[in-house]
Amino acid sequence: MKKNRINSPSDIKEDFYRNIFEAASDGLVIYDIEMDAVVEANPAACEMHGYTRQEFIGLNPIDFMLAESHALFRKHIQAAIPGGMIEFPVIHLRKDGSPFHVEVRRSAINYRNRLCLLSIMRDVSQRIQTEKNLSGQIKARMREQATLLAISHTLASTLELQPGLILDQLGEIIKYNRAGLFGLEDSTLVTLAMRGTPQLERSSPIRIHLQGPETLARLFNGHRPIRITNVRSDNLQAKFLRSLLDDGAAALLEGMQSWMWVPLAVKSRIIGGVGVAHGKRNYFTPHHADLALSVANQSAITMINAELYGRAQALAVLEERQRLARNLHDAVNQSLFWLV
Repeated sequence: MKKNRINSPSDIKEDFYRNIFEAASDGLVIYDIEMDAVVEANPAACEMHGYTRQEFIGLNPIDFMLAESHALFRKHIQAAIPGGMIEFPVIHLRKDGSPFHVEVRRSAINYRNRLCLLSIMRDVSQRIQTEKNLSGQIKARMREQATLLAISHTLASTLELQPGLILDQLGEIIKYNRAGLFGLEDSTLVTLAMRGTPQLERSSPIRIHLQGPETLARLFNGHRPIRITNVRSDNLQAKFLRSLLDDGAAALLEGMQSWMWVPLAVKSRIIGGVGVAHGKRNYFTPHHADLALSVANQSAITMINAELYGRAQALAVLEERQRLARNLHDAVNQSLFWLV
């Protein structure tokens, strides 16, 4: 009669650690230093590198590491001591040759009476990509803030109104294909400058008559930007835009897909607006709207200051004429006095 084999304590212990090894979410690889090959790998390590277990066993580490990591790996072999731990980031290669970032902890172990190196690996590619994206966003925001500061300085240092300068400065921070700066005269929008094509920039001022206060209120949208993802769509905002930009103003929409309108206002006074267009559909984002509004607010102040400066100049000219007239009057009276 065949007797059932009773597992020894050592067998039970090995099975226990084997189960842990197989179930670990981190990749675990055992490398035999003398054989210079992988002798064991858990499912997580195999999946991480794109190999089956049969394919992974027997690999030399240079098969799944970048060339620049080979020398470092050899140093780790020499420095490894039982109980010690070396931790560092490195780039590994999948079976298809694609690289990915891993954090590796290595320690010397005795595996089946042989000196081996245990590598505990964690794929951190997504985290590193997230960090890169975040770093890129921070750098982009810093560049934007620096550009906004430069724009503010440029516009603030301009006493006389230069409409083209406002559109050029806006183009420094938001890329557009067409743009128009409009001033509000009573109930009419008048182009002060346009950008896009030489013909458009040389064209005569375009006048857009706003029909009633409702149209004005809808266009200036509580001093908030309006973004239209597709100017040719049946969207109510798109239809409203096309109804306004007719005749000569339609040139601002030729070949364009996206449109953004940004009101120019100082406190409760509406003084105009900026319209920008792009050939790509759904191009302008909420962030673009925030940036454009920052430039528009500074531009509105610049336009008010230019208006005040123009009035001051006109007043100075008037006062100078009055002074000359008084001097002339006094001179004539003096001459008459001597004649008498």
